[in-house]
Amino acid sequence: MSTERVPSTDGHDTSTLAVLWDMDGTLIESQPLWDAAFTRLCEERGGTVTRAVLASLAGASEPGTRALIAATGAAASAEDPVAYEVTDAMNVEVGDLVVSQPPLVDGSQEITAELASRGVIQAIVSASRRRLVEAVAGALGDAITVLVTGEDGLAPKPSHEPYSTAVERVGVPVRRCVVVEDSATGLASARAAGLATIQIGNAPLLPHDGSVRLVRSLRDVTPSLLGVD
Repeated sequence: MSTERVPSTDGHDTSTLAVLWDMDGTLIESQPLWDAAFTRLCEERGGTVTRAVLASLAGASEPGTRALIAATGAAASAEDPVAYEVTDAMNVEVGDLVVSQPPLVDGSQEITAELASRGVIQAIVSASRRRLVEAVAGALGDAITVLVTGEDGLAPKPSHEPYSTAVERVGVPVRRCVVVEDSATGLASARAAGLATIQIGNAPLLPHDGSVRLVRSLRDVTPSLLGVD
């Protein structure tokens, strides 16, 4: 685990002007909610949910989620209407819970408020629907000013598109942005966009990419680590 300052991707010694946050698992502890809804809804339709399937659910896009629903046997394919039905039901169930009381990760309010006080632009880059993302941004006050959601019509993570779009929207050069992520698909997306990246977790998810900084929790993400002066 490294606590060194994240360097810019092109070697320039410049401070970070924008931080791009993943949401589920990074700013909010929502994965147990998604797992529970997925499991119940699939099993109600005759599916068998394995640990491997649940492990793949973290960071999955809606098309990816539909493929996982099919993998349980609850739907005939990712394009089966049942797969869409389950995905929609998951979004309603988890969305209602998140909107009513966003399960913020310990330290999320403090770090986003601190960065905002220093003039750092912050974005949420998520595969979740806009309703959920707006609820989380609202719970974090005025700190988050840019949103990229699963309803923006972009290719999902691990494509570079979500993070490349976030960079365009914050209006800051790639070399002066830093991403904070917790999933392999999200990390791959950020790296494909050429961004410096911090991973939250216990073990590297991209072990062959030595430029990804690893920290154990959001509490370990500090302005200094992010390269903010």
